[in-house]
Amino acid sequence: MLEDFRLQVFHALVQERSFTKAAAILGISQPAVSQNIAELEKMVGMKLFERLRGEVVITQEGLVFKDYADRLSSVCSSAGNMFAKLPPSTVKLSVSEEVYNYLVAPALESFSRIHPEVTFERAIFDDADLKISLMPSDGSPYNVPADSIARIRMSIFPVPQSADIKSTHERTSYFDLIFQPTSAFSCTRVCRLIKEFLVS
Repeated sequence: MLEDFRLQVFHALVQERSFTKAAAILGISQPAVSQNIAELEKMVGMKLFERLRGEVVITQEGLVFKDYADRLSSVCSSAGNMFAKLPPSTVKLSVSEEVYNYLVAPALESFSRIHPEVTFERAIFDDADLKISLMPSDGSPYNVPADSIARIRMSIFPVPQSADIKSTHERTSYFDLIFQPTSAFSCTRVCRLIKEFLVS
């Protein structure tokens, strides 16, 4: 577990609103909960909880800190998932040459360094576990699918019409990277990790 244990204690206390109950779900003593929270409050320089009779209430500063703590916990969880061993598997990909060469291949090369046990094969449409494509989103007559995972800014520099014109005009478009796994593949851990990796 990459997450600082003090953050786990913080989240348990937010959830349970009791030092005794937080200690019980964490499997530690009540004084250990108090000590971890005291260390955390000293570290951030603010009171995160009010100790009222029979109840622990998060402060306004604690609510702000909770946003950061939630993000830190999410990142630590993602990192832990990414670097844990996967079962040997082959993923069949359907993706155009341009999208593959410029966007997908570099990401999968990095992914394969972490997970050499997962291999990738190019496939055609319905034979694929996963389809990845680009769809223009600005001014497009299509709805952007809910499973679009990244918006990519692409700039086009047209050739000047006259040799006398030294500058070029830049046209910028936004595209959505569409991640479309099959229903069987979408529920696998491999699929979730590839999706996280392409987003990051």
